[in-house]
Amino acid sequence: LDLSSKNPQRSKMAWPRFTVGFLLLLLRTQAKPGYVAYVPNGANVAGHRGLGHLNAKGQGERNQFGKDFAAAGRKWTKWLCERDSDRDGRTNGEELGDPGCVWKKAGLSDAQGKKQQEDPEFTTGITHPGIPDGLVGKLRAG
Repeated sequence: LDLSSKNPQRSKMAWPRFTVGFLLLLLRTQAKPGYVAYVPNGANVAGHRGLGHLNAKGQGERNQFGKDFAAAGRKWTKWLCERDSDRDGRTNGEELGDPGCVWKKAGLSDAQGKKQQEDPEFTTGITHPGIPDGLVGKLRAG
């Protein structure tokens, strides 16, 4: 992009377009924070904002859980719950506190218009479904 145009009016218009384009590109590469609400305990995985990405901050390439989540239509399904995306011997549901695969994303609102989200079966001991846990899990996945 040549911003040194001899036409000053043209160069004044180029900067906003360049800035908007850059910001849109940046936004496309960020994780979608809202997706953590689509899986049980999605916001409770310590140190990870982007469960579906290799990068803990949620940017860039997807891990296997992210690929499986996309294949499931970006929904918590029985299929996604029963999968062992990181191949560590524990299902995604076990890792995210929903071993029975019964958790549902809040869809209905209460009288005040607020969504009422039910907790999954477990809210502690949550592990990342895209990263093998422990030595045995890492060996199995390896």
